[in-house]
Amino acid sequence: MTKAFLIDLDGTMYRGKNKIAGAKAFIHYLDQANIPYLFVTNNATRSHQEAADFLANYHDIHVSPSKFFSSVDTLVSLLNQENFPKDHQKKVYVFGGDHLKSSIADLGYTFEGSDPENVDTVVVSLDSQVTYKELAFAGLAIQKGASFYLTNPDVQFPSEDGFVPGAGALGNLIADVSASKPIVCGKPQAKIIQGALEQLGISADQAYFLGDNLLTDIQAAKNAHVTSLLIETGVHNRKDCDHLAIYPDYVFADYADLIESQLLVNRV
Repeated sequence: MTKAFLIDLDGTMYRGKNKIAGAKAFIHYLDQANIPYLFVTNNATRSHQEAADFLANYHDIHVSPSKFFSSVDTLVSLLNQENFPKDHQKKVYVFGGDHLKSSIADLGYTFEGSDPENVDTVVVSLDSQVTYKELAFAGLAIQKGASFYLTNPDVQFPSEDGFVPGAGALGNLIADVSASKPIVCGKPQAKIIQGALEQLGISADQAYFLGDNLLTDIQAAKNAHVTSLLIETGVHNRKDCDHLAIYPDYVFADYADLIESQLLVNRV
């Protein structure tokens, strides 16, 4: 049987607005061969439609919004499992963008920013406009009993000028202040992979995970017991494996190497 592909985005399909050679051809190959796939991303700032538009507008890769699964999808699933008394008005404090906030609001939460004692849940994601006052409020709310979710643990991400703080940097600060560990939704946690597998209707042994980052992509695949494929187009390469003590099942130099591999030639 043909295995499905779970595919990282930034560093694997593209580097920001910069194209990665062969990425478009690889997706075309999967489409032509009717091999199922899903993009699995820690990025909580874009809706599925916005993610599809970004691929189309900057990388000429045209896919349906249904081809995406993000840390926000995992968060929504986890929040749906929260137990509150009947008729309780759930209140949340959020760092993040419009897509994240609207996804949480759709679950019946209202936003609370005046009294940390009234907050049931704190959700931390990437927010470039965050202030000291907001960080303090989140920490206080958690100390007073609010549950603590982090969309993704990425401490940094690349910008045109260099690396800048990511959601994980904000999460670590709040965790230190509140002496609490967040529930992490994105890679390297297995939950996001398991959610993607469920969306495709397959089990872990029926999928590959393709990514460029050993610490997030490959470790997540290992945590979820999915065959891991490292592609050397982004953050890490095979020389990093010994240093990080993380070993993918397969390593590919680029997309030409992957497409010509026995994994695809044999349609395993």
